[in-house]
Amino acid sequence: MDSQIDFDHESGRTFRVLQPSQWDNFFLNVPIDELEINVLASELEAIKPNVRNMLVSSSQAGYDSEKRKALLIYLMTSLGVAYHFENDIEKTLKHAFEKIDYMILNEHDLYTISILFWVFRTYGYNMSADAFKRFKGDDGKFMDSLARDAKGMLSLYEAAHLRTRRDYIMDEALSFTMKHMESLTGRAKPNLSRLIQNALGLSQHWNMEILVAMEFISFYEQEEDHNETLLKFSKLNFKLLQLIYLRELKMVTK
Repeated sequence: MDSQIDFDHESGRTFRVLQPSQWDNFFLNVPIDELEINVLASELEAIKPNVRNMLVSSSQAGYDSEKRKALLIYLMTSLGVAYHFENDIEKTLKHAFEKIDYMILNEHDLYTISILFWVFRTYGYNMSADAFKRFKGDDGKFMDSLARDAKGMLSLYEAAHLRTRRDYIMDEALSFTMKHMESLTGRAKPNLSRLIQNALGLSQHWNMEILVAMEFISFYEQEEDHNETLLKFSKLNFKLLQLIYLRELKMVTK
């Protein structure tokens, strides 16, 4: 139904009378269990030190440890829990970026390089796009053999969205991945196919963090090498945020 036009005689202005919100009092009537919120918050705090320990401690030495931590930061960010560890993430990446050239020197895994690029660029560190030159053939184009690596292609696609105007190689990367991504959805595992389809609709860089987490938790749970503690932490965090957002919507409705 169209809104009505009314006239304010004091100001001499016309204004549009909007229709009542379709939401009505929906959020006002949603029951909020404060006890559940408190229980979830307590469980989250109990697990938090264990998750933090994954980031600040290391059972490995050298550059492999720095790469492992950067990949963990990617998981934390995608699962929507990175905000719990902002200071630790900043310290970790600042230390790692000082060694970036050595970290990637002998690294030829597309997924790893792409994730490192995404993480450093996301957190404000200008990792050079030249790192992707190693994935080009003698003809100066990205090698077609890369298209067999669905996870790597998705990561390269996401990394390309953090390019600058001078990162011409990342413009090429975006065109290259978009050319192959659609066909990858039919060959990749179901959970990865869904992630690829979502990314083609809206990349992680431009998406809302909570919506990314909702999809990524489902994806990560089906990964054979997922970390149970990190997964549980992210599920608790997501459920807690849902309840907090509902409580805030209820307050706004009032």
